[in-house]
Amino acid sequence: QMLAVTWSSAPAPRPAVAGGQRWALAIGAVVLVVGHETDRKFLFAAGGATVVVAMVALGFIVIRILRQAVTDRFAPAIEAYVAAVVAGAVGMSLGIVLGVGRGGSRNVEIRGAHLVLNVFGLVGLVIAATLPYFAATQVRSKMSSRATPTTMRITFFVLAAATAVAASGQILDRSGVAAGGLITYAMGLLVVAAMLPVYSKGRLRWAGPRLLQLMSGIAWWVAMTVALALASLRGTDDHAILQTLVIGGFVQILVASLAYLGPVLRGGGHQRLTAGFAITRSWVSLTAGNIAAVAALAGGGPVLAAVLAVWLADIVIRAGGLLAGTKSSDRV
Repeated sequence: QMLAVTWSSAPAPRPAVAGGQRWALAIGAVVLVVGHETDRKFLFAAGGATVVVAMVALGFIVIRILRQAVTDRFAPAIEAYVAAVVAGAVGMSLGIVLGVGRGGSRNVEIRGAHLVLNVFGLVGLVIAATLPYFAATQVRSKMSSRATPTTMRITFFVLAAATAVAASGQILDRSGVAAGGLITYAMGLLVVAAMLPVYSKGRLRWAGPRLLQLMSGIAWWVAMTVALALASLRGTDDHAILQTLVIGGFVQILVASLAYLGPVLRGGGHQRLTAGFAITRSWVSLTAGNIAAVAALAGGGPVLAAVLAVWLADIVIRAGGLLAGTKSSDRV
């Protein structure tokens, strides 16, 4: 909501509406988890239904923001967010079916569609639609001339359609269809990557490991999408691939983004901003993130746990440095 409002310069939704949606999402998630852990299906179903309703409400809120936008520069991304919310709502609904034991003999197929819609639809579409804008912001650069509104809209539509095809293939037990959707999705991601700015040596040097981590995350995302397509065709276990996708792809992109956003949100002028970027400049994070991805793919449990511990410690220490700087500034 906040990102869509900021980008579109549209009026913010009424506090009661925005707050109600967020509280419904939070309460629904808590009830869902409690129902799952206590094996009470009615609680799981009630919590899941509340989450789905909250997601649908979010979709309507984002559509309203899009219609009232003052600037349409970010419209392609916001439109993709709506598609992501729809995919998430459908994926979560399938999750409820699984959770209450109504999948019957098609549990495996429903699980596959549930994962595709949530991983590639809800999460993936949001990230992919944000990248052309945010990758330029990361290095204080203009967006690439290749990232035209038409190109972005077509690409995001292809990603959404590929997600729907892959999910349909999963639920219909058509491995070729599912694999085709995932391969198309991977090709769409390559187009997104082609829309990112070409970074000069100076900007690359300034952004350092956070930009490399962002690029690494995209590379792992593409590679694991192709790997999932192959696993679907062969009927092999995809657990390690999904784990690698999350760690090497999504988590690395998130960490790289926070390495930029943390100092910016801390604020305080040019000197504090420069100091903040120095704090979040982490070659340890870049190295640990990629080693963790390799360990996840190789099934190295102890190695993965150790590397994740190092990575988490690095993140916590650097986040603490940012927060400590904020508190000391407040006292002054």
